[in-house]
Amino acid sequence: MTRLFGSTRVGGVWGIAFVVLLLVSAAMVSLPTASSSAGAISAFYKAHSAIIVVQQVVGVVALAPFVLFALSLRRNRWLLPAIFLFAGVELVTNVLPLAMVASPDSGGSLTVVEDIADSALFAAVALFVVVATLDDPRWLRGLAVLVAVLSVIRAVASPLGMTALDFVAPLAFVAFVLLLSIRKLAGVGAARQGTAPANR
Repeated sequence: MTRLFGSTRVGGVWGIAFVVLLLVSAAMVSLPTASSSAGAISAFYKAHSAIIVVQQVVGVVALAPFVLFALSLRRNRWLLPAIFLFAGVELVTNVLPLAMVASPDSGGSLTVVEDIADSALFAAVALFVVVATLDDPRWLRGLAVLVAVLSVIRAVASPLGMTALDFVAPLAFVAFVLLLSIRKLAGVGAARQGTAPANR
C-alpha cells in the first residue's frame, strides 16, 4: 500500500503517467470558447461528439495517476486541500463538455461556464504547484512561483480574449510535473515527509 500511494519513487511513475495522459487528451481536439457563436459551438459538438467523449474520459482517468503522484510529495497542511481542489475543478471541466455533447443546443451558455471552470482550473494549478514545493529547495520553489504566475495570468486573461498564454501556461505545468516526477524517480528530495531539506 505504501508503494501504491506514494512515499517511494513510484510516485514519479504516476507523475509521468499523468503527463502522458494529459498530453494525449490535449492532442485529441481543441474545444471552442465562448468567443465562438452559439451556432458554431453547437455544430462543433454535433460533429465531434465521439472524440470529445473519449477526450473527457481520458481526462478523468488521468486524475488517478495525478492524485497518486501528488500524494507521494512531501506533505504539508495545504497539500491535500490543493489536490482535492484541482481534482474537483478538473472533473467539472470534464463533465461540462459531456453535457454539451448530450445537448449541443445548450452549448452556447454552457461554454461560458466551461470557460469559467477552465480559468478556475488554472487557479487551482497555481495553488497546487506552490503548495507542493513548500519544503523543497529555493530554486524549485522559484520555478513553482513562475508556473503559478503564468497560470494565474492565463486564468484571468483567457476569458478576456487574450490567448497568448493558452499554450505556454499548460506546457509550463506539464513540464513542472515532469520535473518533479524525474526528481522522485532519481530519489532526489526523498527525505522523510515533513522534514525540510538541509540545503536550500
